[in-house]
Formats: sequence, C-alpha cells, structure tokens
Amino acid sequence: MRRLFALFILFVISSNCQASWDEVEFTGYVSVGAGYQRAIIGALDQSVNGRLLLNLSADVTYHNFFIESDERRNVLRYGSGIIGYHLWQQDDASLALIGTGYHQAIGPDLITAFGSQHITELEGLKQRDSDFLVGLRYQRFWGQHYWAIEAGQDIESHYGQQLRLLYSYRQQLRNWDLYYNAGVSFSTAKVVDYYYGVRPAESLSSRPSYQAGAGQQLHIGVSALYPLSPNWLLELGLAANLFSEAYINSPLSSRHSECLSLVKFRYVF
Repeated sequence: MRRLFALFILFVISSNCQASWDEVEFTGYVSVGAGYQRAIIGALDQSVNGRLLLNLSADVTYHNFFIESDERRNVLRYGSGIIGYHLWQQDDASLALIGTGYHQAIGPDLITAFGSQHITELEGLKQRDSDFLVGLRYQRFWGQHYWAIEAGQDIESHYGQQLRLLYSYRQQLRNWDLYYNAGVSFSTAKVVDYYYGVRPAESLSSRPSYQAGAGQQLHIGVSALYPLSPNWLLELGLAANLFSEAYINSPLSSRHSECLSLVKFRYVF
C-alpha cells in the first residue's frame, strides 16, 4: 500500500490541468529469456535456473515524471525499474526523487510470473518481502561514461537505508552496444539483518540464530545489446556480487559471492 501511495505522489506532482497524451513519451518492452544463477543463498538458485524469464516493462516520460526500465546497467536486478521525478536536470546531469526495489523476496514460498514456488531448504523461515526504497539519485553523463549516486529509505519491508555508487562505460563495437559496469552498495544493519539474519524462532541445529550488522557489496558486470531487427533486440549479461562479512557469516549464506548470467530477447513497441 505504501508503494502505491509513493507512486501516486510522484505522478501527481508532475501533472498539470492542461496535460494531454501528446506530452507523454512511451516505449514498451516484452522480454523473454533464460538465466543461470549462483546466489549467495544457494537455495534461491532454483528460482532462476531452468526457468523461463518473462518481463513486461516500459520507459515513460511526462514532464519531469519518468519510469525507467533499463536493466543493462543493473543486470543482477532482472525485471527491475525506477520511477521518479526530476528535481533538476541538464543535458548531461540530473537530480531526481526516485523509488525502486533493490532486494527480491526470500522465503520458503516465492511468487513468480508462472505461479508460486516452494523452496524446501528455506522451510521455517518467515517470509522476507521485497523492498521499495524512496530517495534521491544524482547522475552524470560524460561521453561514454556514466556515474550515479543513489540513497534511499525503504517504506515497504525492512525500513532500512542504502547508499549505492554506480559507474558504467559504454562501448560501441560494430552493431553491439557494450556496457562495463561497477558499483558499491552500503546497507544499514536493518537491511542486512532483515534478509540474512535468523530469528530464534527460525533457528535449527543446522541454522543457528544470527543477527547481522551493516554490510557492503561490490558489483561488477558486463552487458551487451544487439539489434536483430527494428523491433527485436538480443541482450546478454554477466554480473557478480562480492559480499562483506555481515552477509557471508549468515547461516543462510552458502557462498562468498554470487553471479548471474542472462540471455534475453526483447520486443520493442
């Protein structure tokens, strides 16, 4: 409910009484593909591996209001998007109020595009819901370089804060667009403990209770975009996360890092 309210406020502050559909810029996408994942919580691999990935998204601009679906710079967040409102913008830089999700749900029963999925290894855990952070983003473009700083407060689940520093370099190689991406995330203890902590009521002999502190993640990745036709695009992505001890020491974690590769076909309309 809080998420819907935030989206409504962002839209209202960008509208005026003389609005018309001619002022709206819209591009829609349907993506279908497959991925291979080695998540830090190994039991979550089955939510991606061997499954068809389907996503419907759009890029929308209306005055200072915008919706961004671009996943090339954040391949680890399949199907992610940002909704926001530009407080200030120039040709090469902008400051915006944004809302977006960074963490997917974790628990024994997950909802996917094709129905619910039960994960036996996570039985006994209370559901950790996906988040929705509202905050600020400053971004800057300089030639093929891109920098961004995002800081947000969750209003949906853990109510923690996160700071992200992002960098991307775009290279054109014949018909390919290549993106080399890197970033660092700083999360408060509320965030890390919500997803990776183990409450006493959830503990087992093989899963002791654990209270996590603040943590950091290092993101690295490369993405590629190739036009197959005026309406069809091929997208490839490979990315990895490296985690600090607050994540690694959790009984839920089975690895020190995670990786995700994606192959997608996107139809543009």
